Amino acid sequence: MKCPFCNKEYNSQEEVMECITAHVRAQQEETARQMQRQSLMLMASQLTMAALATHSTARDVVERFGEIYELLENLTQKPNVVTEIEHWLKEKDKGPQEDNNQ
Repeated sequence: MKCPFCNKEYNSQEEVMECITAHVRAQQEETARQMQRQSLMLMASQLTMAALATHSTARDVVERFGEIYELLENLTQKPNVVTEIEHWLKEKDKGPQEDNNQ
């Protein structure tokens, strides 16, 4: 019996299945790495465009991204997304005003 991926000969169907499973697992891991790389490239591109468009420092853009990412992660657990976003925006708007009053 041969593995359809590598054409290696095996004595039993069980050995062939183990080899196939190893090939599928390796392919899934490679696909996950490629998707992660693509996501990181997309994120880097978006952060770069945000920095250039707003004339902000890279640090400011990344900090803002982190804040928004954290908000979105928390929203997956909330039933009323709109209310949560409105609350978050109000809290963000209060922050700079409080700093200016001090």
